[in-house]
Amino acid sequence: MIKHLLFFTLLISFSYSNIHNIKELQEQFHTDVIELNIFKKRFNSYINKACKDNLRCHRDTVKKLKSWESVQSDKKLQYYFKKKSEKLQFDEKYWKKIVHQLHSKNILLDHSQFVSVIDLEKQLYIVTLWDNQSEKFYFIGKDLISSGDMQREKEVKSGEDHYLKTPSGIFRSGTGWRSDGKVSDDNVTLGYGKKDRYVFYFGKQQSIRYNTFDKNKQKIYDPKKWKLITDQLDFAIHAHSSSRSLGVPNSHGCIRMTDELNRFLDNNSILHKNMFEGKKWLHKYSKEPNEPKYYDFAGEYLIVFDTVSQN
Repeated sequence: MIKHLLFFTLLISFSYSNIHNIKELQEQFHTDVIELNIFKKRFNSYINKACKDNLRCHRDTVKKLKSWESVQSDKKLQYYFKKKSEKLQFDEKYWKKIVHQLHSKNILLDHSQFVSVIDLEKQLYIVTLWDNQSEKFYFIGKDLISSGDMQREKEVKSGEDHYLKTPSGIFRSGTGWRSDGKVSDDNVTLGYGKKDRYVFYFGKQQSIRYNTFDKNKQKIYDPKKWKLITDQLDFAIHAHSSSRSLGVPNSHGCIRMTDELNRFLDNNSILHKNMFEGKKWLHKYSKEPNEPKYYDFAGEYLIVFDTVSQN
């Protein structure tokens, strides 16, 4: 039954000073990021026709669909939930390793706030909440992403954008912007997601890529002759829609995420610390989120690990 597949294990500590917030955030992450993404994958035409881009309507429509017996017994929907659950099931040993590595970074956390983690090896975006009172990190949720794929440099023609490794390290969010919703030449790909999706920007960062051109700007087709070089990347995380799957590297170096995760980060101030003064939105050239909340927990840190070992 679908009701059994809808359950993703949540880490809840009853010693947390504000258990209502942590439970609410975990439940919202499951509903708005995981569940909605799967229902849209299975019933995309129906949901879009009923709601277009209205998030509240999306939630109400999914709730209605879940009450239908035909949906509860839908084999394809069950399959989608099973596959997603296998990839995103909570692993306590893995979580403890993340917490250990976060503590080792010694980042400045002088108040309770969201901290974002990316594991490039597993292609995961993990939302955490640091509680300053208990001095602990708490798990909110995780979802699949797609990072830089240097091997795709073989596809690049002279003058086109290169494919760089997504840099690892500690990054702080700057002033981003909202997508114009431009569709690529294939009439399918939305490079920065739907119109008005927020692009979280982390500035120009040093990274590496393969040089696949000779001194005469001729393409080198033999990978054995490629050389690793340093290059600069305008590093951002953003929504992305195309025929390429998340969960594996595919991007030019930025982090691609689902539309649902993007809206969760945007609406819940996960990386908007520098965009809010109290409840006032500061960005002069970009409108505020549709459902802004959790201002007091607004975060700025993105910690990118090449790997978070489970050993």
